Amino acid sequence: MQKNFLVTAAVVGVIVIAGIWLLTGSKKTAPVPSSQTSPAPALQEEASPSATVSQNVVRITSSGFEPQTITIKAGESVTWVNENTVSHQVNSAVHPTHQVYPSLNTIGLLQAGESKSLVFPEAGSFKYHDHLNPSLTGSVVVE
Repeated sequence: MQKNFLVTAAVVGVIVIAGIWLLTGSKKTAPVPSSQTSPAPALQEEASPSATVSQNVVRITSSGFEPQTITIKAGESVTWVNENTVSHQVNSAVHPTHQVYPSLNTIGLLQAGESKSLVFPEAGSFKYHDHLNPSLTGSVVVE
C-alpha cells in the first residue's frame, strides 16, 4: 500500500513539475490540429524545447491507430490526434488493468479533434490500446 502511494505521489509530482515547465513559456510547434496537450510524465534532463516538440504523430481513425507502431528516439514525444468523430481512450496494455506502462494512461480520453502528447524518456517497447474499443492496439518503440 505504501509503495502504491509513493509511486502515485511521484507521478503526480512529475506531472506538476512538467505542467509548470509548460506554463512558463515553452513554445510548441507540433503539427497537430489541436493545441491541447498533456504534461510529460517524466522529467527531461537538459533537453532544449525543440527536442520535446513532437513530429511523431499517431492519428486515431475509425479503423484504429495510424501508424500502428511508431519508432522514436529516447526523449522524444508522440502526439495522438483523434481524427475520428467519436471519442477514443488511449491506455497502456494490458486491457483492462493498464499496468504495463502506466504513463500512457495520462493520454486517456480524447474527444473528436483533440490531441495529447507524451514524452518517452527511456528506450523500450510500449504497447497501448483504445480502452473504449480494445481491439484497436498500437505500440511505441523507443530507441
